[in-house]
Amino acid sequence: MTTRRLLLAIPLAALFLAIIGPAIVDHALLVYAVPEMQTQFLRAYNPEPVFARFRDSRYSSTVSGGNSAGAGRGFATHSKTVDQEFVMHDSDRAALMTVLHQGMASLLTGTGAQILENSGNDHDGFHVRYMAGKSTGTVIIKPPAPVANAGRHLRHPLYPGEEDVSVQLSIEETWYKSGIPVSPLESSLLGPKDKS
Repeated sequence: MTTRRLLLAIPLAALFLAIIGPAIVDHALLVYAVPEMQTQFLRAYNPEPVFARFRDSRYSSTVSGGNSAGAGRGFATHSKTVDQEFVMHDSDRAALMTVLHQGMASLLTGTGAQILENSGNDHDGFHVRYMAGKSTGTVIIKPPAPVANAGRHLRHPLYPGEEDVSVQLSIEETWYKSGIPVSPLESSLLGPKDKS
C-alpha cells in the first residue's frame, strides 16, 4: 500500500514542482526597487533653479511629473520626469538649454557617474547615457516647445518677444543586482583584461 502511495506521490510532487517551481525561482530573482538603488545624481537632480532663472515672474507657471520605480528579474528601475510650463523670452531658448545640459552633466560627473554618450544640441535637445556603480541611466532634455493656445490660461497677453513654453526632462535608471552587464562590443572597447 505504501509503494502505491509513493508511486502516486512522486508524479504529483513532480507536477507540483513543474507548476510552482518557476514561480518560486522567478520570485527569488525578482529585485524590488528601493531608494538606496538610485544614483546620487537621480536623488539630487533638480532643474527648478534653472527654470526660475529663465521664467518671467509676471506669469504663473505649472510643474508636473514625478518619480516611479519598478521591479525586474535581476534588476530594478527608477525614473524621474519633469514637465515645466512657463513664459520666457524667446531669445533665451538656447541659453536655457545650455544651462540645463551643463548643470546636468556637471552633477553627473560630480556625483561619480561616467558619461558614456552625450549627444544633441540647444535646438534639438540632449540625450545623455551614463553609468554609476551598478546602474546605467539615460537623461533626455527636450527643447522648449510652444504651448498651444497659451493665451487661454494667462491672465494678460504676452509681451513682445515672450512665449509660453513647455520643457520636458526625463531620467531613467536601471540598477543591476549582479553589476552592469557588458556586451561583447563594449568589452572589446574596454581593452584586454590584465591577467596578472
